[in-house]
Amino acid sequence: MLVVLMAALGTLRDHVGASAWALAVFAFGFALAFPVVKLQVKSLLAFPMWLVRLARRYLRPEINPVALCTFIFAFNTAAIFVYMISGGLVYLPIVFDLFTGLNVGIIMLTDSAEPAPGWSDEADAVQPPRAWIGFLSIFVVVVELAAFWLAIGMGITLGHAMAADFSRATFAAAVGPRLLAYLAIIVPALAASAAAETAAIKAMLRPGGPEPPAEL
Repeated sequence: MLVVLMAALGTLRDHVGASAWALAVFAFGFALAFPVVKLQVKSLLAFPMWLVRLARRYLRPEINPVALCTFIFAFNTAAIFVYMISGGLVYLPIVFDLFTGLNVGIIMLTDSAEPAPGWSDEADAVQPPRAWIGFLSIFVVVVELAAFWLAIGMGITLGHAMAADFSRATFAAAVGPRLLAYLAIIVPALAASAAAETAAIKAMLRPGGPEPPAEL
């Protein structure tokens, strides 16, 4: 088990540089959200705003925390895995990276423009400490973004390998260590993140509390 873990950590370490590029592309997509929101580019606003409406429709105080945690974990794990192996099509991880940054930026800008009701002195009396909710939220952001950028980084280098030799043999040889790193490190990290995100959402959904921010 220790050998597997060390091998997985070694693979992630080898992709820190590519993950930094993934961060830069994500940041560029995030920056593009400002003119997109200001100019109201409907074709680019449609998908993230649909996600906002979906979140507000289904995130209710009575939602089952186990079901919510399972959904968050399954969605994030499946989506980020697809982003990683999309390197088999060479440039696709960069496209996913750019548009994820754009969508996150749009959601943050539009959601923050509508003050969430519920934060008041009276609400504080029935809410968990804001510091606790803030800690959980920061933990989720750090873990999910780190997992995302590492997976995109592995996808980018996979794309480089495929660009040099676009074949099934190349894909099979390159995806093995990435899959090991994903299962051994990223999946457990996403499980912890899903649990923290569920706790934060449930706390914010308590009567008198604010609406939770929309999630991707």
